[in-house]
Amino acid sequence: MTYSIIGLLAIAIHLILNYEVFQPQNKKDGSEVKRSFRYFMLAVFAYYVTDALWGVFNGLQAVKLLYADTVVYYVAMASSVLLWTRYVILYLEEKSVFGTFLIHAGRAIFWFQVAGLIVNLFWPVYFTFDEAGAYHAGGIRYVALILQILVFLLTSAQTLYIAGKTTGTKKRRFQTVGFFGIIMIVTITAQYFYPLLPLYALGYLLGCCLIHKFVVEDERKEYLQKLEELLQIQQQQEVEIGSAKQLAYKDPLTGVKNKRACEDYEAELDAKIKEGLIRDFAVVSLDVNGLKMTNDTYGHKAGDELLISACRIICRHFSHSPVFRFGGDEFEVILQGQDYENRHAIAAAFNREAEQNLAEGKAVVSLGMADFIPGQDADVDTVFERADAEMYVRKNVLMRMGAGGR
Repeated sequence: MTYSIIGLLAIAIHLILNYEVFQPQNKKDGSEVKRSFRYFMLAVFAYYVTDALWGVFNGLQAVKLLYADTVVYYVAMASSVLLWTRYVILYLEEKSVFGTFLIHAGRAIFWFQVAGLIVNLFWPVYFTFDEAGAYHAGGIRYVALILQILVFLLTSAQTLYIAGKTTGTKKRRFQTVGFFGIIMIVTITAQYFYPLLPLYALGYLLGCCLIHKFVVEDERKEYLQKLEELLQIQQQQEVEIGSAKQLAYKDPLTGVKNKRACEDYEAELDAKIKEGLIRDFAVVSLDVNGLKMTNDTYGHKAGDELLISACRIICRHFSHSPVFRFGGDEFEVILQGQDYENRHAIAAAFNREAEQNLAEGKAVVSLGMADFIPGQDADVDTVFERADAEMYVRKNVLMRMGAGGR
């Protein structure tokens, strides 16, 4: 039973370090390298389980179970070597003749051991148990271990050779993969001379911990760093797009939103009206009196100054609502929230200032306002038409009071 301690410890550490490996995965997810690594880790796990069970069955003197477990033990061992070889060649992206040779060598060793285990059913060439339940290794078992040592030696030599021509974190990862093979060479050699000690499992335990620390975690850290860089680029692009959108939505003269921004805003409100998500808002239509006369008499610079002054008045009164300039002397405000609740008081104050400015020769703006009527108004444009009509009524009143025409 003491023999099983290393195997049980290896199983626990393997499950903790490689938790994600054992989660159900879609075959389409991940690269071929990652899938190959996953298969290798599963084969190592199977090896740990059979190695731990070997100690249990041996303590119970259950010879038949020992025999069956030993067969599976050697199959798991052969599978792990085959899958390790495949993983290394894929990880190195080694498409040379030598890389192909190593993969074929791994397959050959696997089938050699499987064939030996089949023959062992009839002749004890691989292993046997005596009547007392004591394990005895056969000649094929030693040959198999020597072949495994050669495969690990060749894969490590190739990996370290390629690492020597690489730089940065990739070099360190390649070196780690190479050192894994060296650890296995040492422990398999020891296992050759001490077949009843769990040295092979110990080698996998140390090697897999090394791979996890300096390859898996290193790659994960690199992936997260690249992801963070991509997110920063995306955020920067979003800021740039936002800035560009603001410029596209901004009236260059007055600084308020332009006609395009108003159309998009109205489209959003129309969608809410259609879904019944909004009930309380009003539309204000505004027109700057005397712009054409100012342009014709004093020039367009004076006209621009008039527009800027008028826009300041509008923004001051409707400070909590979006203000849009359609172009020329036309403005629109869509009232919601606080401005909507106080719309009548704001409109009254606005009209008083317009009449005062008329007397003082300052910028005069005509205002018309209309409320949205749920169930009657199908869109914002319908509300605007009523507000615009009210604005022209107000404009005529101001003109009769003495304000200039268009």
